[in-house]
Amino acid sequence: MNQNQFQNIISDFEKYLKKNEKIVLGLSGGQDSIALLHLLLESKLELDIYACHLNHSLRGIDSDKDQEFVEKVCKEKNIPLFVKKISIARAAKRLKIGVEETGRVLRRKFFEKICDDIKAKKILLAHHLDDQVETFFMRLLRGSSLKGLQSMNINDGKYLRPLIPYRKVDLTNFLVTRKLDWIQDESNNLTDYTRNNIRKNLIPILEKFNPNIHSTIFHTLDLISQQNQQIGIQIASIEEKIIKQVSENEYVISTKDLFSLSDFEISEMFYRFFISKIGPKDFLSYKNINDLVKMTKSENASSEFFLTKNIKIEKGYEFLFIKTYFENKENHNLNISSEGIWKNDYLTVKISKENLNNEDNYLFFELPEDGFPINVRSFQNGDRIRLRGLKSPKKLHDIFIDNKIPKFIRTMLPIFEANGTIFHIHGVDINSSYKLKSYKKNSIGISVTSKNLDELIKSTILNQKN
Repeated sequence: MNQNQFQNIISDFEKYLKKNEKIVLGLSGGQDSIALLHLLLESKLELDIYACHLNHSLRGIDSDKDQEFVEKVCKEKNIPLFVKKISIARAAKRLKIGVEETGRVLRRKFFEKICDDIKAKKILLAHHLDDQVETFFMRLLRGSSLKGLQSMNINDGKYLRPLIPYRKVDLTNFLVTRKLDWIQDESNNLTDYTRNNIRKNLIPILEKFNPNIHSTIFHTLDLISQQNQQIGIQIASIEEKIIKQVSENEYVISTKDLFSLSDFEISEMFYRFFISKIGPKDFLSYKNINDLVKMTKSENASSEFFLTKNIKIEKGYEFLFIKTYFENKENHNLNISSEGIWKNDYLTVKISKENLNNEDNYLFFELPEDGFPINVRSFQNGDRIRLRGLKSPKKLHDIFIDNKIPKFIRTMLPIFEANGTIFHIHGVDINSSYKLKSYKKNSIGISVTSKNLDELIKSTILNQKN
């Protein structure tokens, strides 16, 4: 590393970090993280550094020696060190993902916990240009979107990778010049791992065609990053218009709105939306998204799709209902014995015998006897209601079909019954035999509110009529 490169790195630190700032540093003991540590110490920022070392237990006694080396370095430099030991191999089997990906996931989880605990704002990682190029080819060979091909960002939320523009050879030269020690991880030479195979076999072949392949890829990734930024702005605007949030974990999309978009816009919108909703143990690919789009475009009026174990999408006529977190099914059970305000976890029901026309969306019903008790419950197969002008009661199932009520909302609509007779379905405009056009003496006024349910009704049933 020449003096100009050294000064450039120090200047890069000052772009992203403030003097005396508290940071977390991922410290494996390898030459990359050791180089980053000493570069940080030689800067004039006087950073408050907290090191983190994850012992992967992949190389037996050698993994423990790595830990001992890191402990020695931190003690010499008076740097606080957090260490965690875990069997990555066993964790990979449990998570059913590769060893490399498991290590990445658990490292991030460990680093982020320490970052939160000590109230730091940045986690510094020692990824460099060689890592960036290897990541690019790994994703290219596996199949990736433009977003995926962008690989690693220098400044990425909590994470900062200030060495991304620099080659590994430059970091090695820096360490040799300063006569600094580091650990050599022999597993880096094994071709069993995809990354190592790319490093040892693919890149040397490409360098024969283009000796500057690393700088070429770096500039290509910069262009991809700029394109992704513009695409992101466009897709965010589309997402805001298309995806309607109806509760903390529930969303509705009109397929009419969806199919006004290009296939690219649909898949990008879905991918960017769902990637923000999945948990750390779930994996999302464009194949998942393409399968979802096929389901959406199918001729089936109703269908469902599990994107991950925690994300379910249901299609109902002209709508998609997205649930990003599963909880206990809503239970509307309310036993109403008199006038007043009745509540449960999902509903607020107001009951009055006064003339409250045009107030709080009251609907009026003429019920047998005094009308009480009134039972509010969820829809059940076989439910029937008597409609004005019909001799026989009609199945609620048939009413839902006639009114194109999506399956996903049917069990959420409160059913009102008195003395075992259903007289009202909240959210569905039907001409019940018991429903009045306005207040009448001895009638019962009913007003129902449920923030989440009302939003869902507005976005589906009412929207369908407009």
